Amino acid sequence: MKQLNSLSIFFALILLLLTPSLAAAMLDAKTDEIPYQIDNSDRIVIGTVSKMIDYGKYTIFTITVNEWLYNPLPAKTIKVRTETGTNLWTEDEAEFTLNESVLIMLKDADLNKQLFRVTFGFPGKRPASDRDAVIKELKTQGKWPEENQTGNKTNETEIVENTGALDKQEGNQTVNDANDTKTTENTGTTTEKEENSNQTRKPNTTPFISPVWVLSALLGAVTYMRRTT
Repeated sequence: MKQLNSLSIFFALILLLLTPSLAAAMLDAKTDEIPYQIDNSDRIVIGTVSKMIDYGKYTIFTITVNEWLYNPLPAKTIKVRTETGTNLWTEDEAEFTLNESVLIMLKDADLNKQLFRVTFGFPGKRPASDRDAVIKELKTQGKWPEENQTGNKTNETEIVENTGALDKQEGNQTVNDANDTKTTENTGTTTEKEENSNQTRKPNTTPFISPVWVLSALLGAVTYMRRTT
């Protein structure tokens, strides 16, 4: 009986030692691959673990969002639930530590509460340094919003170009207006000079001979003729 009890304890210890391997074996090998994780995730985020509350049978981690990589939400913080706590420990659940920077593959749990689970458990929690690899795969799958960013950049470029064209047109218009003003001023000056010149010049008219002078001349001539005769 003692020998049987010893064997039972021995096998129990072996099972405990093999539990991590058994738990890992239960997960498909694909669950650790980025393409497979992306295919099975609702969202992908990079953030910092800012808070944790242990409820005994589960734990809620608050993640401060640094960057959404896929299917973003207008949320600065989210909550991630793991089925591990002081009274329950699940081998394949993701584990977090405070102030840890992580990249998380997410499955929606309750969007009203901004609550999520980690895709496939611990394989879905990745180091933030995997960002480039994840973005590369998102581009391959057509899930990276680069096209929208390119469109926005194109629109911004068009706006800048149009603004430049308008500025150039306004500049040319200003120059033309200045030239027109200068021409008008010159025309006005020329007209004024002509008017002054016309006013200065006296018309070439024959002086008016008064009838009094004509009569005086005739009387003088008559008187002269009388004296000489």
